[in-house]
Parts: sequence; C-alpha cells; structure tokens
Amino acid sequence: MEQLPTGGTPVKKKKIKHLRPSQILNKERILYPFEGEFLASFGRPEKHAKWFITGPSYSGKSSFIFRLCNYLSQFGVIDYNNHEEAGGDSQTVAEKLMFSGLGEKEKESKIRLYKAPIESATHQTFLERLQQRSSANFAVLDSMQHAELNKKLYLQLTDQLCTPKKGKSLLFISHWAKNDFTLFVKHDCDIKIEVIGFVAHVQSRYGGNKPFVIWPEEAKKYWGKKFTQVVAGNYWPGRKK
Repeated sequence: MEQLPTGGTPVKKKKIKHLRPSQILNKERILYPFEGEFLASFGRPEKHAKWFITGPSYSGKSSFIFRLCNYLSQFGVIDYNNHEEAGGDSQTVAEKLMFSGLGEKEKESKIRLYKAPIESATHQTFLERLQQRSSANFAVLDSMQHAELNKKLYLQLTDQLCTPKKGKSLLFISHWAKNDFTLFVKHDCDIKIEVIGFVAHVQSRYGGNKPFVIWPEEAKKYWGKKFTQVVAGNYWPGRKK
C-alpha cells in the first residue's frame, strides 16, 4: 500500500536498482596496488574500503595509524580528523609524524590534520568537508568515542562516502571497548585491525591477513617467547580456535 503524505498525494517511490552477476563480474574496479608487508597484511583494498582499528592504550595503535597513513599518502590525500590530541596540534602528534615519515617536506601536501564535528549547526562537519570537490581520498576519525559517533551517523558517513562513485576510504579508530556499537562497526568494516603490543592482528576481506609488526624492538619486549608465534599468525589473545 502506497504511503500518503499529509496532502493525500501518493508518493512515487524510487525503484530498487538490481545487478546481474555478469555486471558485477565484468565491472572494472579500482584496487590500491599494495606491495610488500602492506600487501601481505591487508591485501589490495578497494578504493571505497572501510577500516576499523582498535586496541588498548599504549599498545602502538597511534604509531601504526601514522605509518599506515604514510603508506596511503602515495595513493592520495589524507584528512586526519583528530578529536583526542588538540586537533593534531600537539607534541605527541609531532613525534608520530616524524616517526612515521609524514614529517618530511615532500609529504606536506599529503595529510591535513584538524578537528571537525560529526554534526553541527554552526561549523562545517566531517561529512560536508569530504563531500567537497577534490576532497581527501582517505579520511581518519580519531576516535569514534571522542567524536561522539553513533550508529545513525556512522551509516550516514559510510553510505554517502564509501561507494564506488564517491570512492572514499574511511578509517575508524576505536577505544578498546566492545559494546554493541563498536562490534557493529567492526563487523561492517572491510578491514578489521586489533593492535596489541606493537603488532597489528588483521582480518581483511581483500586477502593478506598476516600480522603487521609496527615496531619490532618493542614488540619483542612485549611478547617475549610468544613473539615468533604472534608474527607467524599462530597466536593471538582471545582468538577462538
């Protein structure tokens, strides 16, 4: 039965677009040509991939994110929406930029750090910025909790930006929290990363899935005798057999 607005005129609904298997199989897709350790861990992600990154404090999560951003910078511009460290204007961020290589002069135009609200009646929002012409190819939200992201706003961001037409990759950073919302985001994302002890455990729909070692010296100190098992992918705390 058709819905009727207040005026009583029937609403003409948009038809659902369907795809045949041949259309899906024959479509030319844009995959990022990852190589080396990034290929081994994450595969070759599609241009509009969704990433979920979590882990306890002081585990190497931030170091990993900046290293990843440095690698992604060869494929496009990155917007880093930082809600935790003065919008990026802090000594801790400066140290991470230098550690990752993003502090080098040739990277100057590749990453932009700021603090943009998820929703606001007075300021440009994260979504509005990413909808602009020639906006960033990759966008990091650090963190979901500090930015006050919720399920409705998450779906609004991903539905409008993570599409083949828009081609935006969104990277969501989460506190070490396992509630219904964070679990929903984790399951929805294409690449799921858990950082503990300077090693990133990876679950990627694009292949790879080898643990990514962020800082070998610190990782060896943290994991001790289990280090070899961890980097081989044979051990991870909490993983079901």
